Amino acid sequence: MTRFHGRNDAWGTGAKEERFRHTYAPEELTEWIPRLHEMAEQADEVHALFNNCCADAAVRAAESMRQLLGAPAG
Repeated sequence: MTRFHGRNDAWGTGAKEERFRHTYAPEELTEWIPRLHEMAEQADEVHALFNNCCADAAVRAAESMRQLLGAPAG
């Protein structure tokens, strides 16, 4: 399992809304693709959880990751 919290500079110092406010760029997610594939070779299931939970950032990041991995919707 990989848990994505975001890369906000306020991590560890700001309020919850500041710490988890991050929108992943496609390049940030793409760099994880080889790592996730490597995990998949060693496990029956691999989960990527997004905890950048302000507004709909986590949902958008998860959908982007799904598309990058070529996984089916739903």
